[in-house]
Amino acid sequence: MRKALLFFMVCLSLTAHGQTYEPNWDSLKQYEAPQWYEDAKLGFWVHWGVYSVPAFMGDHAGEWYGRWMYCQHGQSSRDNQGLATHQHHKATYGDPGQFGYKDFIPMFKAENFDADQWADLCVDGGAKFFTMMGAHHDSFCLWDTKLSKWNSVNMGPQRDLVGEIAEAVRKRGLKFGVSNHTAWNSTFFQWNHINGYDAKDPANQDLYGNPIIEPGMDKIRIKEGEERGSWLKRSRDTIQPSERDLDRWLARTKELANLYKPDLYYFDWGMNPPIFESRRKAFASYYYNNAIDSGKGKFGSPQVVLNYKNWATFKPGTAVRDFERGGMDNIAEMVWQTDDCVYDDHNWGYVPGVAIKPTNTIVDELMDIISKRGVLMLSFAPKADGTFPDDQKAMMRELGAWLKVCGEAVYATRPYDVFGEVSEAWNKKDEHGRKTYHGTGKDIRFTRNKNNNVLYATALDWPGERMVVQSLAESDLDGIQSVRLLGVDSELKWDQTPQGMEIRMPAQPGYGMAYPVRIEFETNIAPPSST
Repeated sequence: MRKALLFFMVCLSLTAHGQTYEPNWDSLKQYEAPQWYEDAKLGFWVHWGVYSVPAFMGDHAGEWYGRWMYCQHGQSSRDNQGLATHQHHKATYGDPGQFGYKDFIPMFKAENFDADQWADLCVDGGAKFFTMMGAHHDSFCLWDTKLSKWNSVNMGPQRDLVGEIAEAVRKRGLKFGVSNHTAWNSTFFQWNHINGYDAKDPANQDLYGNPIIEPGMDKIRIKEGEERGSWLKRSRDTIQPSERDLDRWLARTKELANLYKPDLYYFDWGMNPPIFESRRKAFASYYYNNAIDSGKGKFGSPQVVLNYKNWATFKPGTAVRDFERGGMDNIAEMVWQTDDCVYDDHNWGYVPGVAIKPTNTIVDELMDIISKRGVLMLSFAPKADGTFPDDQKAMMRELGAWLKVCGEAVYATRPYDVFGEVSEAWNKKDEHGRKTYHGTGKDIRFTRNKNNNVLYATALDWPGERMVVQSLAESDLDGIQSVRLLGVDSELKWDQTPQGMEIRMPAQPGYGMAYPVRIEFETNIAPPSST
C-alpha cells in the first residue's frame, strides 16, 4: 500500500512538472507575471526602421509614413491627416507608383549602429530592460528571418539588428524584449492596395501583405471644396487580413520568439480584431512553453512578459495589460505597463527638429505609474544611421543621474495602501485630452520597500520649506525611526498635525526633479489615515 502511494505521488509530480500551456483561456490563466519585471519599473525601447529614412511626420506620425504616402485626398480620417505625407512624397521622391515604400529599404543602412553603445545608454539611463523593434507595421523584419526576404540581413543594413542588440544588453545584465507590430500589415498598406500602387505586384506581397478587399460605403469629413463639418458620402473599400496574412503573422511571431528567447514580447493594436483570437491564444501558449523549455521558468510562472493593449484581446490574468500613453487610475491587482515616447502627440519615429519632452515630465510620469503597480517602457527614436539625437541621449543620462540618487524609491518597490495625493494641477490635460504628467510640490506619490518598513513619499516638485503628507494626518507614527530626503544625509525634523505629517525640508538638492522622502519605521509602515 505504501509503495503504491509513493508510486502515485511520483507520477503526480512528473505530470505537474511536465504540464504545458494550451491555447485556451483556462490554461493561459495559469500565468503569473515575473518578479524581475515588477522590480524593474523602467525599460527603454525604440521605433526604428525603414520609416526612419524619410523621417517625415506630416499631420500624424513619422513611423506611419508607409501608410500615408499612398493615401489620396478624402481617404484618411481626421481631416485628411495622411494627405500631407502623400504630397511630401510626391514632391520629394516622385509618384508612389514609381518610388514605393520598398525603395527606401536600400537607403536604410544603419551604418553607425553600435549595439554596445545602445546598451551602454540603456544602462546610463537606469533602464532594467531593453525592447528592440522586431518589425513595425511595415513588416520589414530587423531580424534574421527565414520566412521572408524583406529583412535587414538580406537588404539595407545586411545585419541581424535584433540579434546584435539582444547580445549586447544581456551582456550587461539587462532583460531583453522584442516589439512586433506586423499584425497591422495588411491594413497599414490599405491605400497602397486600394489605389493600385506597387502593392499590386505579387513580388511585393510579403512586404505589403495579401489582404481581402471588399466594397463598402462610409461617410468622411472633408475640408477641401466643402464647408468644415459637412459630410461627403463616398465609396470606400474595406480591407481585411487574409488567411495567408494571419498564418504569416503567427509564423513570424513564433520565429522571433524562438530565435531570441525574449523576456518580454510587446504587441501593438493590430492583433486586437476577433479574427486574430485563435492565433493570439496559439502564440501565448507557444511563448510561455518556449520560455519553460529554455529554462526561464515553469508552468504557472514562465518568467516572461507578454503585453496586450485592449481588455478584450486577452482575458485578465493571462498576460500583462499595456496602456499606450496612459495608465491605471488606481492601484491594480496585477502589474501593468505604460508604453510612452520621448515625443509628444502621435509621433514615435525619428523626425528632425521635433522637440522631446522634458526629463522632469518623464520622472513625474514614472513615479505616478509605479505608485499604482505599473512599469514604464519609454521609446526613443534613433536616426536611420543608428545614432541617437543629442537631446535624446541627454535625456537618458539626466534620467539615469536622477535614478542613481533616487532609485531606492523606484526599483524593487511596491505600492503603498494609497497611491498618492493629487493636486488640481495634476489633472490638467493638453489640447489632445491627455494628461501632461507634470506635478507640483503638493503632488505626492507613495512607494514602499518589500519588507514594508520603509515608505517613500515623493513630491513631484519642490514643496518648499515644509512638505505636508496629508495621508498620515491621523496615522500612528510612533514607530518612525528616521526621516530623510534621498540624496541628503541629515535627518529631517517632522511633526504630526491635523493637516498631516509636516516635514521640515533641507536646502533643495541639485538633482532638481521629483524629491523622495524616506520614512523608515521600526516594524511595519503605518497605514494611512483613510484606512
